[in-house]
Amino acid sequence: MGVGRSSGLVVFLFGALPGEEVTARITKVRRRHAFADTVAVHRRSPERVEPPCPYFGACGGCQLQHLAYQGQVRAKAGVLRNVLNRAGVALPAELEQTGASVEWRYRWRGEFHRSAAGPPLGFKHRSSYEVLGVADCLIHHPAITGSLAAVGEAVSGLGPEVRTVQLTAGGGGSQLLVATRPDTSASASVLVDAAAALPAGPDLTNEATSLEYRGRQFRVFPDSFLQVNQPSLDALYEPVLEFLGAELGGSHVIDAYAGIGILSLRLADLGARVTAIESNPIAARLCQLHAEMYDPAGVKTVCGPVETELARAGAALAVVLDPPRAGLAPEVTAWLSQSGPRTVAY
Repeated sequence: MGVGRSSGLVVFLFGALPGEEVTARITKVRRRHAFADTVAVHRRSPERVEPPCPYFGACGGCQLQHLAYQGQVRAKAGVLRNVLNRAGVALPAELEQTGASVEWRYRWRGEFHRSAAGPPLGFKHRSSYEVLGVADCLIHHPAITGSLAAVGEAVSGLGPEVRTVQLTAGGGGSQLLVATRPDTSASASVLVDAAAALPAGPDLTNEATSLEYRGRQFRVFPDSFLQVNQPSLDALYEPVLEFLGAELGGSHVIDAYAGIGILSLRLADLGARVTAIESNPIAARLCQLHAEMYDPAGVKTVCGPVETELARAGAALAVVLDPPRAGLAPEVTAWLSQSGPRTVAY
């Protein structure tokens, strides 16, 4: 959000950019700050662009489409720098920053809520719990958005026990994995009805699909984690390998929150002995199977909470951490500071 001041209050402004002069409508007031929506821009930032999505501003998903993409990257780098500065972490004067390899259609998985009006599937409103039905979403893979209407129509006849639908593109975009929530048994009927309406669309499945990375095939289930921005895997993973460098050969490395093992196998490619820790039993099993397929000697999979399994994994040259959105548990940060290795790649 943009940050301004009005009548002694700090005001957080949706839709405003640094350096702009705007008229805004106050939406919420707290003791020392307020929230507002921009309604008119009188002096524009040179980085302001027209949001390409017709749902921007109402949808609770994207928040920065009015800012040119490189400006978004710099803004996010600034947020990270401020967080680390407040935590007392010393930083170099210049931070290298890498944006996504593609700006649109990059998400290979999405979760869509049922909508009571308009298109049958969508996202929560930006300022309420109501669902905004969408006919398209510019950040999702075409296999997902091209099937949205058919899947939504198939879901619309179901009872209230189905509230969301998870869609995962796979097979290079030729497959679509469909999973209903919380009643997963409804996935089969949705599959049949949606497939009948998509004779030229992707092949629909409710069991599993596959993703490819650097010549390897990885199986993905509805309950197994995957990096949703598949085109940017190189930008995410390869700097980790470069950072750890030549020391990896023959050394023990712990890959915490390892998921289905994509990064674990890349670490093993450079000669590391990898302990992959994953708490989700489905993802851990897939990680083990992928290791057995591609590098059984290089990767050992441990199924269990990172909080308890880190201390049991033994001495390591480095720990690689890719935690869920909630971040690291206190037990993990305590172990890292008191007993952990010299090198941590987060």
